[in-house]
Amino acid sequence: MKKRQIVAGLAASSLLVIGSAFPALASTESSSLEELVKLNPGATASELKASLSEVASDEGITLNQAIDKALSESQESVAEATSPSPIDGVGTPASGSGGGTLVLGSASRKGDVFVTPASTLGYPHGHTGIYYNTTTIVEAPGTDKVSRSISASSVKVAKGAVKQYIKTTTTKRSAAADHSYKYLRGREYSSSFASNKYINTPKMNCSQLVWAAYKAASGIDLDGNGGLGVYPFNIKDSSLTITYKTL
Repeated sequence: MKKRQIVAGLAASSLLVIGSAFPALASTESSSLEELVKLNPGATASELKASLSEVASDEGITLNQAIDKALSESQESVAEATSPSPIDGVGTPASGSGGGTLVLGSASRKGDVFVTPASTLGYPHGHTGIYYNTTTIVEAPGTDKVSRSISASSVKVAKGAVKQYIKTTTTKRSAAADHSYKYLRGREYSSSFASNKYINTPKMNCSQLVWAAYKAASGIDLDGNGGLGVYPFNIKDSSLTITYKTL
């Protein structure tokens, strides 16, 4: 994934190439793409097909194989995000509030992350953000919103939300937090989690932002399963994240 991880200033629109540029999909693969669209609400088939074509080239696999891998991972994400506890606010966009009722509150250290059950248009993938300092988070809050910094005391999360620290040095945690605040705010929201492992795109979703902050500033990969995309619970389950508080 080297090519995808070093993308700088990549315009999302450059990926939205449709038509004859892609090989025709067999009916089974077409069904897989349709299901993948359902699990990434807001993303279009052409957008996912375009980004996964790029992934297939990077990985040395076929487009159909990339679609199948992305679908499997998206299904696993939904199952993982559903299992810890009932999802509050199902049917609402994933956001800092997550539809929950519990106050997120402060972290133990700069560069910590949180992961909470949350839903995007009925499909639970969870939500995550990074602490710029112990009282302020940076997050991509959801559909039709831009990434932002916000007081952790004003953020509501669902039961089962966790706060985690990253197993690395204080310097690297601080660098990731600073990167998120300086460079990753003000981005439009991306609905596609299926292949979101880019460190600098005009649009970002929540787990991409957290992943990109650590990858770009500290060289740390928080994707727990090493899949084509990074989802919130991939970060929660990473061997590099340690839960110190469960709400």
